[in-house]
Amino acid sequence: MKRIGIIVIAMLAFLLLSSMAWVRISLLKPALYVYPAYIKNVAIVDRSMPDESVKSKIEEALTGEMMKQDEQAVRRVMEGMADACAGFDLYAMEKTPERLQGGGKKSVFPVPLNWDEVSALCDKYQADAILAVEIFDSDFLVANPVQVVRQAAEGAIITGGSYSVNGIAVIHFGIRLYDPASQKIIDEYQVSHRLNINAGGYTVQDAVNYVLNKVEAINQASYYAGRIYGERITPSYYTVVREFYDRPRRNDDLRIGVRKSEVADWNGAIESWTRALNDKKRKVRRRAAFNIAVAYEVLGDIEKAKEWARKAYTEYEEKRANDYYNMLVNREREEAIIRRQVPQGE
Repeated sequence: MKRIGIIVIAMLAFLLLSSMAWVRISLLKPALYVYPAYIKNVAIVDRSMPDESVKSKIEEALTGEMMKQDEQAVRRVMEGMADACAGFDLYAMEKTPERLQGGGKKSVFPVPLNWDEVSALCDKYQADAILAVEIFDSDFLVANPVQVVRQAAEGAIITGGSYSVNGIAVIHFGIRLYDPASQKIIDEYQVSHRLNINAGGYTVQDAVNYVLNKVEAINQASYYAGRIYGERITPSYYTVVREFYDRPRRNDDLRIGVRKSEVADWNGAIESWTRALNDKKRKVRRRAAFNIAVAYEVLGDIEKAKEWARKAYTEYEEKRANDYYNMLVNREREEAIIRRQVPQGE
């Protein structure tokens, strides 16, 4: 009996999903933190170089760290930050060759730079502020190899000849933004990022050798860790999927509207779905109203999208339209914040 219930639920879910079409929309999300307006040019420096007098040589030997690996990875962090900020003119990020001793460990920041040094760096690079990478730690872990088991056609088990290995690059870094105008550290933030690498081979050594290209894995993880911070201080794009109704196809206007949407003729789709509002069946009318709301969002007319989402819910009793209306309200709030963060809609 329980199995029958599961089958019924699965069938209902299939019928619901099969009645939906979808479209991807690229949206902007606001920055979580924006630098003061007077900070336009930012010089990025590497202050993660450990103090050689206390650096653990045993740790170096055990972890197999390459001499220049972390220095190279910090450069990738800088590139990720700069690339994430490149789409907007909030501030210009300059990656400098400066490499300073800091001594930050895991989650503990070092003693701050003195303000004379900050001012000297700003003068040197004609910067309004200094963004210093003060904590950087990388690890690369290799999981135990797993032998892949395959089932032969006759039912016999085949083992051997294939292995799977999982590698994990882990990056942890911390940054500070030094503002010489106020002589304050106005941003202090830490980021952790992981990158999984799966590899296979005919022998354990083949798979391990592939995964152990840890330099490239750590560099990739470092770049994306840098982007995480960059996307915190500048607006960034993300993609959402909006679903709309593809059925019942017995209504020609609803069906034709969907076909028009497939070739990005959203104005034509609105015309077809508007005619579908005259159908005698309530289900067709409420679905057409909902589709019109989605079409207006795709066209960038949020007010019209909200109007039709409201109508779909209140007048045509489309339950999904209430949640969709709230999504549109949230999108409207985000766009208002972005307009304040990026003057003149840049």
